[in-house]
Amino acid sequence: MTMKLTCGLLAGLLSGAVALAAAQDTTQAPAQPAMQQKPAMHQHHHVKGLMMKDGKMMVMMHDGQTKAMEKDMMAGDMKVMMDGTVKMKGGTTVMMKEGDVMMHDGLMGVMMKGGKMMTMWPGDKTAMMKKDMTMMDGTKVMKDGKVMMKDGTSSMMSDGDMVKADGTMVKAMAK
Repeated sequence: MTMKLTCGLLAGLLSGAVALAAAQDTTQAPAQPAMQQKPAMHQHHHVKGLMMKDGKMMVMMHDGQTKAMEKDMMAGDMKVMMDGTVKMKGGTTVMMKEGDVMMHDGLMGVMMKGGKMMTMWPGDKTAMMKKDMTMMDGTKVMKDGKVMMKDGTSSMMSDGDMVKADGTMVKAMAK
């Protein structure tokens, strides 16, 4: 075949394919009605996290303000109620304790356990830390246990040390 004939055939096939794709049915199924859900913290970009303070659930805002929680909220796949009850996926419930802090995704902090960095979740659940994390105050915690405070100082975590979601460092008790 000649080059002109080959190019002509390719051009014809290509234009036919484009015409066929354009002619395909582009109608969409009718939109399903949206399910009503409680507001998720991450849907409210001004919400940084939740905290139990003086027996009440408080909402911590990105602008530094803290206000009383006015309605149940979602934190990741967990429902957090105004009384501090956290209902997890699967139905298990736990109660937030005084001073507990939770980020928008439900993370409560990180800890060094057995030389490994672990994430902490409600109900004393832990999981391997998969990536470096930034806490609510800007403190950065690395997978190797190095902690970079927002003021630029750094330290290395030891077994039993934890950094709460709000960036508070809690050192393990000396044995």
